[in-house]
Amino acid sequence: MNISLQQQWAELQNKVFNLWDTKVSPHYQALDEREQKVVRIAAIALPLIIFVFGILLPTLDKNAALRANIATLAVQVHEANQLADSLAANPQVAQAGNESNLLGTVDKLARQTGVRSFMTRLRPQQVMGGEQRLQTQIKDAPYAKVADFLATLERSGLPVDQLKIQASSEGLVHMQAVIGG
Repeated sequence: MNISLQQQWAELQNKVFNLWDTKVSPHYQALDEREQKVVRIAAIALPLIIFVFGILLPTLDKNAALRANIATLAVQVHEANQLADSLAANPQVAQAGNESNLLGTVDKLARQTGVRSFMTRLRPQQVMGGEQRLQTQIKDAPYAKVADFLATLERSGLPVDQLKIQASSEGLVHMQAVIGG
C-alpha cells in the first residue's frame, strides 16, 4: 500500500511540475521584472492574509466570546450556590411559603404551575425601604402555563410591578417580571 501511495504522489508531483512548465512558467517569464515582483509578493501575502483574516481572527473572536460566556455562567453558578446555601441554612422558611419569604413562595407557585423548569432567573432585587422584590425571567415556556402562573400570583396576593411577555415561537413565550412591591 505504501508503494502505491508513493507512486500516486510521484505522479501528482509530475503532473503539477508539467502544468507549471507548460502553462504557468511561460506566462510568468513573459512578465516584466516589476510584474514578476508583484506576483511573488502576492504569492506570499495572499496565503498570509487568508490565514490571518480567514482562520486566526475568527478563532480569536470565538475564543473571546466563549470566555465571556464562561464568565457569565460562573457568576450565575455563584448566585445559585449562594441561594442554595441560604435555603439550606433556613429550610423551614423555604418550605413555609409565607409572605415573609417571597423567593420561596414564588418558587413554590412556579413549581405548582409548571413554569419552574423554564425559569432562567429568579433572583432577589435590592430595594430601599425593606420591600422584597424578585426579578424573574422565563424562556420558551408554553403561554398557557405562563398565564396560569400570573393568575396564581394574583390569587396569592403577590403584585407584579413590571411585566414583559414576548412571543418566541408558536405557543411559546419569553417573560420578564418584577414580583413584589
